[in-house]
Amino acid sequence: MGHEIAMGHGLCVECKNCDYGESFMLGVGMQYNSLMNVISCLKGAARNKVVDILENHHVMDGEFEHRLYACPNCNTLHERFYVHLEYDDGKAFEVAFRCGKCRTPLEVVDENVLVLERYACKSCGKRELERGAEMLWD
Repeated sequence: MGHEIAMGHGLCVECKNCDYGESFMLGVGMQYNSLMNVISCLKGAARNKVVDILENHHVMDGEFEHRLYACPNCNTLHERFYVHLEYDDGKAFEVAFRCGKCRTPLEVVDENVLVLERYACKSCGKRELERGAEMLWD
């Protein structure tokens, strides 16, 4: 389990109504050839569970990357570090995320069909988001 040497990409959004801007770092970078190299991207119980699985179980397959999510209640965008592991002949673990504001489960957003006007600015609440500069990261 791991990734080929890759370069992540960034999605920058800006609000046309206020001075809010945010960069979402998505995908994987050069150090992502091993989940243990980037385990610090996970926090709390999720991190502890992944470390336990990696150290004490037979991991058969898995994937991990930074993904774009949305809160269906607040209608805001979020970046999270996704991990899915298959281990011990049939068991699976997947990190789940909740909105930090309302605690609603976050949903994955397909970047290829992303319509920014559907989402609210985290600062002013208006649906005035637009794409900013594109970037690559490693």
